[in-house]
Amino acid sequence: MAEFDLIAADDLIARRITVQAIACTAGCSWCCHQLIVMTNRSDGVALLDKARATLSAQEFASVETALREQAAEIRSMSYEEAETRQWTCPFLRDELCTAYDARPVACRSVFSPDAGCCKAMMQADRFEDLTEYHQHLATEIGERAMALQFEINDRRPVTGAVEMRSLLVDLLDEHH
Repeated sequence: MAEFDLIAADDLIARRITVQAIACTAGCSWCCHQLIVMTNRSDGVALLDKARATLSAQEFASVETALREQAAEIRSMSYEEAETRQWTCPFLRDELCTAYDARPVACRSVFSPDAGCCKAMMQADRFEDLTEYHQHLATEIGERAMALQFEINDRRPVTGAVEMRSLLVDLLDEHH
């Protein structure tokens, strides 16, 4: 069986997209401020390799520092506490992903027909604070993303579900 890599994941996602329009564009980064679960260690390796290849040593050091700080803070909290906080992705610079080609499956699988809904989700303290329309759309976005992630995970090795920052710090520590 051929390896099911991130390019194959993108192809699968493209075939499954059923929404009329996608509001996600370069510079739209509302979803880049949350916990990200990764299920494949090789995706973490690819993400770090991409960052090392495209960022300057100083920029990579900044990303590594942010990863370590956020991972330590996340590990000190319950999942429920961490889930309620906004966590700006360490790879986000000027509202763009510096490692876009190697972004995690969790990032690849989230897309929205309404950037206003994404903004509302990130600004709301609680799901119940969203309008009924935004609650409905947010649920659709989440369900679609989870279904895509499950379908992708059915096609490749799953090495455990780990929050991205923690996985990347573990990988960095393994290579020091």
